[in-house]
Amino acid sequence: MLIARLIVAPREAVHSVGAFLHLAPDACRPDGEVACVINDSNPRDLLAAALPGSPSRLYRALDRAGDRVHGQEFYRRVGKVAAGPFADAMLEAKAIDDACLTYCEALSVMDPEVAAIFAALRDRYHAEFADSLVAFLRAHRAVGENDLRFPPRAGLPALVRRLIRALGRIPAPDPGFEVPAPYRRITSTDELQRLGREFQNCLALHNWGAAEHHLRLIDGSGVYLVADDPRLLVALHRVGNGLWVLDQCAGPKNEAPPEGAQAALLRGLAANGVKVLTTDPQTALARLYGAIRRHRGPQDDDLNEAVDDEDDGEEVAA
Repeated sequence: MLIARLIVAPREAVHSVGAFLHLAPDACRPDGEVACVINDSNPRDLLAAALPGSPSRLYRALDRAGDRVHGQEFYRRVGKVAAGPFADAMLEAKAIDDACLTYCEALSVMDPEVAAIFAALRDRYHAEFADSLVAFLRAHRAVGENDLRFPPRAGLPALVRRLIRALGRIPAPDPGFEVPAPYRRITSTDELQRLGREFQNCLALHNWGAAEHHLRLIDGSGVYLVADDPRLLVALHRVGNGLWVLDQCAGPKNEAPPEGAQAALLRGLAANGVKVLTTDPQTALARLYGAIRRHRGPQDDDLNEAVDDEDDGEEVAA
């Protein structure tokens, strides 16, 4: 009788029985007694016995939990999410599966305001990105009291606009050197964004790689200068204590600077005590290592210290 009933039972009833067998205290009784309890009980009551305190909507939602009974841990996670603040994200999901539960569990450890936004947006992919950026902004005390409060229909674009606005409140640190005339230092990502759009180059969000420049400006590893006559935008990248590399010196639309303008900039920086390398150490190392590979050939082991020591000795003797 019980088997026949389960064969034709809807999915939500099958999952309620499964949860009961895995988690309910009465499921520890002898098999015959457990079978009688299941046969004589409403599936909703079985689910309530397994997951006490869960909302009544959970029963219908289990219709989207698949065609087969899951393991004990699955129902334990379902019950925990259902009793938590992000139950709606699970109960209204298209499918209650491992990905759905993982998302709901991730919301519970995110910034509360970010979690509330993404529980409404149902956007699993971007939730962690936003949470990381908000944590960064909070560390810099750049998030205002109402920055993460949105009207009901606001979406991801509204959130991104707020976060970019908050990013613009973080001042760039002093680079420790005086900027040579006619240049002036860019002191905020708002200004960098405006100039990137004006110059129509890769410094403006949302161009590929632009975010790296904006974060460099904030953490002090990048310094950005602008001049009005001639109209030039300059990017310097810190590669060591007091060491910099000139990443970019260009006009609007990445036009080449006037003849002599870059040399004059480098002289001005040097006069102010700024050491500018001709290339960054990463590129230098890669090029030198590449030269060794070309000379020895790919079949040689470049990391063989014994061979390296022997070669060095021969070169000194020669």
